[in-house]
Amino acid sequence: MMSLSERPSPAALRLLTREAMRRFSVIPLSLDPSTGALSLAMSDPDDFELVSDIQTAVGVPVVPVRAEPARIDEWIDAFVNGDSAKAAPARADQRLQTPAMRLVDEIISEAMHGGVSDIHFEPGEREFIVRFRKDGVLHVARRLPVRSVPETISRVKILAAMDIAERRRPQDGRIHFNDGSGEVDIRVSALPTDYGQKIVLRLLDKGAIIHELGSLGMLPRHRELAEKEIRKPYGMFLITGPTGSGKTTTLYTLLQMIRSPELNVSTVEEPIEYKLSGITQTAVNAKIGLTFASALRTLLRQDPDVIMVGEIRDGETAELAIRAALTGHLVFSTLHTNDAPSAIVRLIDMGIEPFLVASAVNMVMAQRLVRRVCPKCGGHSADCVHCGGSGFRGRLGIYEMMPVSENIRELIHSRAPLSEIRGLARREGMVTLAEDGLEKVRLGWTTNDEVASEALL
Repeated sequence: MMSLSERPSPAALRLLTREAMRRFSVIPLSLDPSTGALSLAMSDPDDFELVSDIQTAVGVPVVPVRAEPARIDEWIDAFVNGDSAKAAPARADQRLQTPAMRLVDEIISEAMHGGVSDIHFEPGEREFIVRFRKDGVLHVARRLPVRSVPETISRVKILAAMDIAERRRPQDGRIHFNDGSGEVDIRVSALPTDYGQKIVLRLLDKGAIIHELGSLGMLPRHRELAEKEIRKPYGMFLITGPTGSGKTTTLYTLLQMIRSPELNVSTVEEPIEYKLSGITQTAVNAKIGLTFASALRTLLRQDPDVIMVGEIRDGETAELAIRAALTGHLVFSTLHTNDAPSAIVRLIDMGIEPFLVASAVNMVMAQRLVRRVCPKCGGHSADCVHCGGSGFRGRLGIYEMMPVSENIRELIHSRAPLSEIRGLARREGMVTLAEDGLEKVRLGWTTNDEVASEALL
């Protein structure tokens, strides 16, 4: 049994994250120079399934050594850096990394520097496919042998401090990855499938947080409307669109624009994708009963000035958000509707009285994302290094903004049909999603096919 004076080997400590050591009550001690075997202090060395799973994850034989849980915790506190293996895998000596460690590190690093938003690890019957989502489009990045599935999946789960022994239930985790030239926070989701667990990594690049609306692709007329509305002291600003349309990015941008030491800005989110300084952020957790509605109810007792509710999913959350907007708070939130006028009908369908909707909502903004034409080659060079020959680099938003005027409020209050609300909004100057998209085609920012792909034409 080693003592506290015998420091664990740095090479051994790199094999597991601090979170994994805590979760499984283990700590790596040393690597045998002749066999490569890992000595692993464990609270239960007879847990053969855990030993096998860790052995699969680290890619070397594991020799368990019994230790008291309290003693293991002492060693972790004394010897393990707070970031552990999850923060510096690529800076480690490549000779001390297992094939699975090198593979996962290479894939994440390639994605991080290649503008990739999501990594899909997809086990199949005959091959193991890794796909990258870039600019909203998935493409195959690796084709790996099926035999590499257990080690690769276990390695990702170890980095994310997930339960490597649990293969039957979905799991979520997070990774902070630093390859020496950049860092990224990663949200991890594991889902059981017929051929093993599919793992999807969402890369949350802190450097990608947008600070002004023009960078999102918003034209001056829409920027002026948005900036006017977010300066109001109370009321609701709704953003609508399908999943993946950039609603959360727009919400964060708006919050960045209005935060100040004089305002108490608070959010309720699922999950917290980016941490913003000067803003109080709360993540919902259904397992403990912390829903959007319950968190919002408590938040209203925290003297907020500005509230962001990540998504309105039910009538209770909708009513609380509406009433907050009516009682002196500026409320930002999102809904899933196809266009801006439909958000009004959606709220009423959720059980909110029309007079409350009419009084509370100041602005509804619908949006979509389309690929941006490469600024270097203009979309015409198959050899362009900047866009990899795809003709596109990054994405931009297409917007439809409907300020809720007094005339529109009267229609809402009288339960007018959606067609009347939409027609009045158009007469008052609302530019539709399709019209905004076509204008950006004329400006050379995107293409007709991109706008059409969002079913706008």
